[in-house]
Amino acid sequence: MLFSPFTSPRRLLIIGILIFFAAVAYLSSSPSYRGYLPKYDSSNLKSSNEIYELSHGHTETPADELTAPFEEPAKAGTHNGGYEAEEEYEYTPATSTVAYGAASTTSSLAQQSSTAPEEEYEPDLHKPRPLSHPPYEQVQAQIQELIQPWRPENPQGNHWPPYDDYINSDYNPNRWEGFDFDNDFYVQNGIDELKEKKGVELEPYLPYPQYTSLEYKRGWVGDHVSCMGPRGKRLNDSADDIVKAFSALPYGFPDAATGDADVTGVDISKCFDRYHRYGPYGYGQDDHSKIKDWQEPSSQPDWSTVGWGKLQDDCVLDNKERWAPKARVPVDTAPVKDMPKKFVEQVNDESKPSFHHRTALLIRTWEGYTYTENDLQSIRALITELSLLSGGEYQVFLFVNIKDNHANLFDEKIRKDLLQQTVPEELQDISILWNEGIMESWYPEVTDWQVYWHQFMPLQWFMETHPEFDYVWNWETDARFTGNHYQFLEALAKFSRNAPRKYLWERNQRFYFPDAHGNYSQWLADTDYTIERAMEEDGLQPVWGPEPSNRPSKLHSPPVSSNCSPVTALSGPTSSPSVQPSQRLYSVFGNLLA
Repeated sequence: MLFSPFTSPRRLLIIGILIFFAAVAYLSSSPSYRGYLPKYDSSNLKSSNEIYELSHGHTETPADELTAPFEEPAKAGTHNGGYEAEEEYEYTPATSTVAYGAASTTSSLAQQSSTAPEEEYEPDLHKPRPLSHPPYEQVQAQIQELIQPWRPENPQGNHWPPYDDYINSDYNPNRWEGFDFDNDFYVQNGIDELKEKKGVELEPYLPYPQYTSLEYKRGWVGDHVSCMGPRGKRLNDSADDIVKAFSALPYGFPDAATGDADVTGVDISKCFDRYHRYGPYGYGQDDHSKIKDWQEPSSQPDWSTVGWGKLQDDCVLDNKERWAPKARVPVDTAPVKDMPKKFVEQVNDESKPSFHHRTALLIRTWEGYTYTENDLQSIRALITELSLLSGGEYQVFLFVNIKDNHANLFDEKIRKDLLQQTVPEELQDISILWNEGIMESWYPEVTDWQVYWHQFMPLQWFMETHPEFDYVWNWETDARFTGNHYQFLEALAKFSRNAPRKYLWERNQRFYFPDAHGNYSQWLADTDYTIERAMEEDGLQPVWGPEPSNRPSKLHSPPVSSNCSPVTALSGPTSSPSVQPSQRLYSVFGNLLA
């Protein structure tokens, strides 16, 4: 009887409407990126994608209804051995700092910026708000001050680039040599400071999923099996193969000048010394002196005899129940002439665990490249951390460009001879040789197959001939990452999935300087405001997706969805589970490297 007054249909309808509007009001005030996306309130303002939709009958999920918004972590300014999260991030806009483009002159304006008035940023406002920007003339004056002509009083020898070549130029690559050198941080910090003042000890660093947890098993098929390492032991039973880190940062460790790794989810609360970071991969192996505090591996392999290809293939087979049937076979590194048999893509039932995807990482190198010890240690780290410790989720290859375009790389003897001539012994069984002649045979209508112009053509060829992989990374030989490579790539993939497709290309034209822009959400809002203003004032037509080169119209086709499905997590607008490898490849690089 207590609820009898509410049982009439009319009253129930009124209550339901009130609850709906209350939920909408709550969600609209949520401090997430979706609140910063622009709302068009001008009836005559239409972007190219809107024109295309009107003329083709397409509809697009509104940007403010995106799921998986960015999460803005709490910051504490300068690191003091880890983050101490603040209750609320307050931002004082730097009214006299450069906020646009690739140049930022914050150093010369630190005193002015510190006295700037505070402005509370209101995340519940739907209209993007601009950050404070100095006048154009002031920015140019600051740039000229920064790049003024400079040379040492007594230059020694032939300096490159020449000092006098950049007088009255808008660019001076030598200017940095004239800045005061500050090494106080390195003099006053170190391992001893961490250990003695903070009581921090070395710990194994293994930022991998909890493979045995119930949560992980709900999402993925099969059991994770620990793989063999280069020292002949399973990695879960070989401390010598595991990187060790300090679980804190030295006092006063500076924040990054550009970007913020926190936004991607990479753990930056750890630090490494060079011996414990690369010692498991051969660094210091030939040092005859005793290194203080280094827990040196008890066994050191003869690296020239390590077969990284076999280790990776065996790892895949040990974990074969985790992969789709197409990915359960060892990889053939010999070049392929013809398109392999097409596999029928399996559509995952979201209510059941899925087969885990597999990713190839291709290290770009070429005939005549000189492999340093640092190169080899870095490659060993990539293989161990991406492939072996993950149980085969990744597989690392050396992608070697042979300069002789007429070399018959399909001939096994010629291929093996070239491998022995161009690649260190320990890397020969992970090497895939290719040349521009193969590209010509596969893509005859291109007419110019120079790798200088077509960096991604051979990667597309790789994906077409290796359907066992769902994704591919292009990795340069000089790329270095001091943290764990698995955590790094997984964090970037997640960050890419969460990034709205709208304004992606325009965002990639800008750099993020935390001291100038505040937190990442503020930078996003400022970027959106800049785009919206340019659309209204200058007629800018934003890019929503890759533009086909033969498209006659200037209109841009909108994506199918603003978010990616789990099946094609890195493939941007494509959501069909039957997408071909070449399509996936283009989308991966369009989203991550555009």
